[in-house]
Amino acid sequence: MGALRKADFYYGSLLSCFVNNGLAPAIIEPGETRRIYKLATNDGDFQIYAKYVSAPLPRQKTDARLWQFIYSPEEVGYIREYKEINTTLYFAQICGQERMQDSEIAILSLDQVKDCLDVHYDRESYRITIKSEKGTHGLKAYGTGRSDLLEGRDNTLRISRDLFSYLK
Repeated sequence: MGALRKADFYYGSLLSCFVNNGLAPAIIEPGETRRIYKLATNDGDFQIYAKYVSAPLPRQKTDARLWQFIYSPEEVGYIREYKEINTTLYFAQICGQERMQDSEIAILSLDQVKDCLDVHYDRESYRITIKSEKGTHGLKAYGTGRSDLLEGRDNTLRISRDLFSYLK
């Protein structure tokens, strides 16, 4: 019997969402820190670049949760150079919770990820933060290239909780 890793549970939850909605993903690149899947639908071909964080950042406030996804310069190089020719690339940020059934998945487009990471500026590490706030529809995204506040106003990207609104 093979040993299960924590990553298998998180990536498995993403795969379960796809399979339960009639999609048959194929793994292109396995890994512990990321996985890339390919999906073929009637609306086109997609690649899903998936990462997970097993728990939100510890915080004093209980009205919001934050998950921080770290991207290496090598990953950002891949994103920077990716050309969407016949295949659209999406990013699944799997936001884990202690109670696994409370976890969420944020789907971002290639352009949203480039915006959040600021891929054209070289740094030692990059991050995307996913934010869930009580009383707010959807999730929010920001990162090293996009602050959460700009001139005192919300500067985050709004992300739908409907996983399949993007895959069309």
